[in-house]
Amino acid sequence: MDWLVYPLQDGFNWLFENTLEPLGNIPNYTFIVLGFVGLFTWLSYQAKYNKEAESDPNQIK
Repeated sequence: MDWLVYPLQDGFNWLFENTLEPLGNIPNYTFIVLGFVGLFTWLSYQAKYNKEAESDPNQIK
């Protein structure tokens, strides 16, 4: 199994050291902003669908 694990370890170490470390906190801030954008998009769609459901008298409650 070492033939698979060690090359993967080397690849992940190289990827981390050459992409995430030089970027610093930029990926963290990006994920936080995308999370909030996704949350507010979801909440706006949910509010729209709730309003549509309340105005429809032909639904089962």
